[in-house]
Amino acid sequence: MSSKVYKLKNWPFPKGEPAQLIWIGSPFKAEKKMMVYVHFRAKGKTKKIAIDWGVLPALAIQHMYIDGDLRYSLPPDNLEEIDLMIFPQSVRYTEREWVVQGTNDQDISRSFIVNFNNKSYTLPLIEVVRSILAPNRFLLYRLFEMNSFPQYFIENYSEGQIHLDFSSQYNLKYTKKSFLYQLVWLLGNRDLRRTFENIAYTFLNTGELKFDWLFQQPISIKAIVKITSNGGTILRVTEVKDKEIPFEIISFSHPEVSKSEKTNEPKKYTMHELKSSAEEKEKMIDETVEGATEDFELIEMNKQVHKYAESPSIVKVQGKSTKQRTYEDESTKRYTFKDSGIRSASDTGGNRLARGIENQSLQQAQAEGELGEFVYILQELEDYKEVQSINVQLSSLPIGDGNRVFSYLEDGITPRRYALATVNLFNGNEFKILEVERENRALSMLILFATVSINWNQLIDGLLLNLVNSSGSWERDVLGDLKRRNIVVRKAKHSKKGYKHRARLLFNKVL
Repeated sequence: MSSKVYKLKNWPFPKGEPAQLIWIGSPFKAEKKMMVYVHFRAKGKTKKIAIDWGVLPALAIQHMYIDGDLRYSLPPDNLEEIDLMIFPQSVRYTEREWVVQGTNDQDISRSFIVNFNNKSYTLPLIEVVRSILAPNRFLLYRLFEMNSFPQYFIENYSEGQIHLDFSSQYNLKYTKKSFLYQLVWLLGNRDLRRTFENIAYTFLNTGELKFDWLFQQPISIKAIVKITSNGGTILRVTEVKDKEIPFEIISFSHPEVSKSEKTNEPKKYTMHELKSSAEEKEKMIDETVEGATEDFELIEMNKQVHKYAESPSIVKVQGKSTKQRTYEDESTKRYTFKDSGIRSASDTGGNRLARGIENQSLQQAQAEGELGEFVYILQELEDYKEVQSINVQLSSLPIGDGNRVFSYLEDGITPRRYALATVNLFNGNEFKILEVERENRALSMLILFATVSINWNQLIDGLLLNLVNSSGSWERDVLGDLKRRNIVVRKAKHSKKGYKHRARLLFNKVL
């Protein structure tokens, strides 16, 4: 566990006063992120605070918290840690109206009643979510996105093996063994996956987080239970045991996994953190921050254990070689930053630190001329309530066959650049918008959307190469081939009106 102290910025109780977590409410959408209301009670008063959905792993019902510190919680009395085997036929769903103690706040209490060894245990639905279906932040947020997995990875199956080709949107830290096992366990068991993917459909249509117990396999858990005479209430699942992964080999590739070759070229830029004389270890979790902060380690606070019946081997497929610049000189740009101590758990797809010049969040994208105008349009588009996130890639066109002229601007020297925007909507859809420097040419933007799994990197590379070889035109045959592959292709002409107007035109094209 990290030595840093993580505290809720909006903690409403006096310093040193213990407060009991008495209710975790239903998740809801606030602007562009998922949140949940959590009720704490101390000295006869109940107070409600809004917390990012991603903080869920650190919350334990009926436990006591002090000063909003999420690292530690004190359990109530009369608890036991017991082993339970949940058989599908022994589970029934129940819900009832609930008024939170000490308030007029109403909600729905949703639970599963589990019968085991002639006793009855109440298993809150929210505990099933975070312990079985989504025990990490990546999966917690995918719960509310329909058909979103293809934007993070492409699945390929062969006998006894699964290969995952991750996109740049999938955080590299989630390729660690524990995360991969959890993801593949979910993907490889059809009943689990169906339950997971049905949640988004239900939530988008009803606004409720609920699901039936569709698991066909018994699930073995160890849990902290508040004991009663005929069973008890499960407050926290601490271990999920004997999970079966139906593959012997898990292989994966990722854009950030590549062979590294040292070069004598100097670094283009370096990042340096400003250190104070006494480094501040206390970090404040701020629910008002819109995107995630890359160095948020809350996941380490979840003490839950996952054990597997078998341990598939993991094969990391490295990409093309990359240069590792080993020193700085006078041309190296030095960037300094100061850690504000603010952390957010809103989503792994939110604001990130720059990973490099090629792949950037929209807020970090810097461009001039026509591509600069395109970035401004995207910034207007990002404010639409239907838009979850926009990332943009800026790069130069390929050279093409025989050093094609269109690879360069009219001066014949400056490489012609393009921008590829990835627009993610809250309904789970993803669009690609491709803009190329025109320089007085009548070249439309392309909007691409697919209902099937697509290797977008390969497709875009081929599309740009054909654009260069055809002297700067989107060839009808090429676009027609994309349509035959179930890829929706739309052209968007350019307008000379303001950015808001152009963003609206683009949004209508996307819809």
